[in-house]
Amino acid sequence: MNRELESIRNDGDEHFRRGLELFNRGEFFAAHEEMEEAMNLLEGDESDWEFYLGLLRAAVALHKLADGIIDSAILHLRAALKFLAPYPDRHRGIKVRELRNALTVQLDRLLSRSETMPPPPRIEFA
Repeated sequence: MNRELESIRNDGDEHFRRGLELFNRGEFFAAHEEMEEAMNLLEGDESDWEFYLGLLRAAVALHKLADGIIDSAILHLRAALKFLAPYPDRHRGIKVRELRNALTVQLDRLLSRSETMPPPPRIEFA
């Protein structure tokens, strides 16, 4: 387990941590499920709701892309970028700027109908 993730404490954060690990392993559907669970357990503090939603939508987009459902992947990538846009470059121990950049590259390649896609982005830790 990454040391960066060890500081995450409550049950919701456990789902959040698992979601990040699954995302980085390329298990995007399972990552989306864990993020959804984490969102359900925010315990009255919904200040990170859209942050979680951005990560969740990124996972859904990459799952759709892996399944070849390009229009849906584009839709979810746009939503992920919208939800992640207001957050600082570093948030909750995550390098958000780098993730936004990687998602933007994915989106640009899809919109240009490029035949070559970069590898799926990973969530990097600050």
